[in-house]
Amino acid sequence: MRTRTALAAAAVLLAAAGSMTPALAGPTGGATKGSWTFTATPNPTGDTPSQAGGTGKCAPAGGVGRATQEFTVPGPGTLDVALNNKADWSGDIRTKSDGEVLSDSDGSGPTDAEAMSANFKKKTVVIVGACNLEGEPSVTATYVFTPKKK
Repeated sequence: MRTRTALAAAAVLLAAAGSMTPALAGPTGGATKGSWTFTATPNPTGDTPSQAGGTGKCAPAGGVGRATQEFTVPGPGTLDVALNNKADWSGDIRTKSDGEVLSDSDGSGPTDAEAMSANFKKKTVVIVGACNLEGEPSVTATYVFTPKKK
């Protein structure tokens, strides 16, 4: 008789523990973080908006002074990119499909660090660009993609 009671009690405890496991697992779908290194030859004329693109701080073509990194935004949320520059760089986030400028940055002073942020409603492939205007030969960029809360 005691064996049956012990087995029943163990089964109840096991079921209770199993039902709590998802609650103890923590949140899922958190932020994605990473970094890239951009290397480009200085080009003081690279900050002129292009005729084809119309706007933007960094000529979209792969010309002198521009480095790019493709990134796939996984779904709805916000992409924040910061260039850790100490000298004169500018940056942008553009859609890969048509080159639309979603965000750009060129600080008011040549030593201002650049930061861009763009919101997304769906999975999107973007090109993050960094233009070396008169800065150091390479910079590290950090990014954080924060999914939209449901």
